[in-house]
Amino acid sequence: MFITSMLYLVLHEKELGRRKVFLFEIDLVNLRSEFLTGMVSNAPVKDYSLSPSKSGKMYDAFLSISILATVFGNGILPEIQATLAPPAAGKMVKALVLCYTVVFFTFYLSAISGYWAFGNKVQSNALQSLMPDSGPSLAPTWLLGLAVVLVLLQLLAIALVYSQVAYEIMEKGSADAGHGRFSWRNLAPRVALRTLYVAACAFVAAALPFFGDIVGVVGALGFIPLDFVLPVVMYNIALAPPKRSAVYVINVAIMALFTGVGIIGAIASVRKLVLDAGQFQLFSDHVIS
Repeated sequence: MFITSMLYLVLHEKELGRRKVFLFEIDLVNLRSEFLTGMVSNAPVKDYSLSPSKSGKMYDAFLSISILATVFGNGILPEIQATLAPPAAGKMVKALVLCYTVVFFTFYLSAISGYWAFGNKVQSNALQSLMPDSGPSLAPTWLLGLAVVLVLLQLLAIALVYSQVAYEIMEKGSADAGHGRFSWRNLAPRVALRTLYVAACAFVAAALPFFGDIVGVVGALGFIPLDFVLPVVMYNIALAPPKRSAVYVINVAIMALFTGVGIIGAIASVRKLVLDAGQFQLFSDHVIS
């Protein structure tokens, strides 16, 4: 999520300053909330123990890798879809360096502070840990409200980036090149299709009662192949380096390694879904994470 928004901002530098601040504001608000929670007298009991089962530890580790692949790898979507003015390579490097720098600090600071404040009971969505189903909120109401507002502002920007791929696919079939872009012939189906698409996404998001579990599945089946397997396969096919060259061997090794990681990650993610299935309820206020 963070990578995608930062990639979009780098490619639209006029809006970079204000929107980039949202990312740090969200993280700072989250950090302050978790810090206050960890320090207050009624803070939840912290348990930092790991699963006693070796297989459980292994599955949890590969599930975490799949989630990390989603967090760090989702920039591949606009990267595939977007067309940059030359020189594209320099702009893409600049965008990715900034993206990974921002996501490293925002993701890990929240993850570390959340684990410190809540132990292994921390939710995938940190705001859920700060607003438990039973008992009072563990952070000031105004602080939680500010965090929610900042998240919504961020999502308004990044949802547009993610949705552009779907919009383009839909509008290729519905648009008429013989009419203007903003003519009624093209505008009406565009508004209708986009509205239906957003409504469908909102419906599915509200219906699904899980967060962390599905993120692991998406990472294992989607982003690990997209980020680590397909690029090296396409490189070897397109550039055809000698099969005994270091580049070819390294690419094959990367492909084999991450294919295995993706398979085990998919198994771990599905296993977590099965274990949590008994708690699932459609349109539930309690999101399983």
